[in-house]
Amino acid sequence: MIAGCQPMLRRAMAPPPLVTGLPARKHLPDDVLWLNRVTFGVTLTELDRLAEMGKIAYLEQQLHPNEMGEQWLVRLRLRGFEIFQTAPAELGDLPVPEVLRQLQQHAILRAVYSRYQLHERMVDFWRDHFNVTASKGLCAYYLPQYERDVLRKHALGRFPDLLKATARSPAMLLYLDNYRNRRGVPNENYARELMELHTLGVHGGYTQRDVQEVARCFTGWTVEERFLRPRGTFRFDHAQHDDGEKRVLERYIPAGGGESDGERVLEMLAMHPSTAKHLCRKLCVHFMGHAPDATVHRLSEVYLSTGGDISEVLRELLLSEEFLQSPPAFKRPFDYMVSALRALYALTDGNRPLQEHLEKMGQPLYRWSLPDGYPHGEEAWKGTLLERWNFAIALCANEIRGTQVDLPALVGKLPVTDALLQTIFCLPPDTPSIRSLRERLHGTLAQQAALILASPQFQWRYGRET
Repeated sequence: MIAGCQPMLRRAMAPPPLVTGLPARKHLPDDVLWLNRVTFGVTLTELDRLAEMGKIAYLEQQLHPNEMGEQWLVRLRLRGFEIFQTAPAELGDLPVPEVLRQLQQHAILRAVYSRYQLHERMVDFWRDHFNVTASKGLCAYYLPQYERDVLRKHALGRFPDLLKATARSPAMLLYLDNYRNRRGVPNENYARELMELHTLGVHGGYTQRDVQEVARCFTGWTVEERFLRPRGTFRFDHAQHDDGEKRVLERYIPAGGGESDGERVLEMLAMHPSTAKHLCRKLCVHFMGHAPDATVHRLSEVYLSTGGDISEVLRELLLSEEFLQSPPAFKRPFDYMVSALRALYALTDGNRPLQEHLEKMGQPLYRWSLPDGYPHGEEAWKGTLLERWNFAIALCANEIRGTQVDLPALVGKLPVTDALLQTIFCLPPDTPSIRSLRERLHGTLAQQAALILASPQFQWRYGRET
């Protein structure tokens, strides 16, 4: 069906007429910088939308995503994924590689084409913060439900609700072994990661005794496996729950609480000051590349005063002066790939040939085995630059099956080099860092486009130094 719609998709996803045939438009540098951080990759089309709506209205729309607000062709692309239409317990007929292929394809398509880019960036954030790998046991079969009903549903909502949803998710119960957490033989894996990674942070003030007590609180939280029951769903097994008195972070949890023991722990941790600081610091790194103490402190106050409302925290962060003044931030492979596809207005199906490039760059989605999620920063990713260059060359030469770019449409009748630079960077070609690149460009249209995507300048999200 998608192949038959190629002409319509090409017209719908094509750059606006003003990209070609007219001199470079005047966009405010701060708007370019801001949009490059809020989205997976700034485009001239998105800049026009920002200019038309204004920053406040644009941000409000981003904070309130609506599936029906997507272009109908985008919604068409997202239909037909078998993994999202089948219950986890029934997915066993599909091989794990097929489940993973569909998961990655779905994530790529949304990141490239969704109108609600901030929502996609937050789903990517939570995908790491609450990491579950597809390579452990049966986790892959529960990841589609986890992605749809937990991460996407709560990405811009209240953190306490998201935390509770992850704790009850079969994907997380299986990944961190809480489905085996039973009275008398508590499994501490989930309890430890819950405090160290999901909430308080490694220096958040908890002790090994707290880990042990939290593990007791979550005994009996497991996955339904009984015959003629809704298999593959959350189940609280009271017979396996330690119903004795507990003490967590110097607070007593009386005996006889049953399932509410775990729920009280989640409420306690979600609104702890250390959790506020830990989350806000990670959000700063995700969007700014660094985390100034003053900014983290201010965002933490917003978090605590709003009951952990992520949208309110993001509004404070994204409209702050520090956000605009932040230095460049290195793109992770997924960010790099999606920003390149967006910059060239690529038409892609997000399928296996594209996923293979992402794997070679070191960030195959849902494949990070440790619970801390893929890392940030240049040091973690600079060893994969050669694979980025290979991707850029293949993309611009239309050598990736299922992915096409129409470079002549991007340049129109303008000088090739200036048109490419203007379209890809959305900044005037005489910007200092871009001017230095301009002087080194040569070759065919495809070669020049590949050189731009492979350049040091394109490896970073714009910062005040640009």
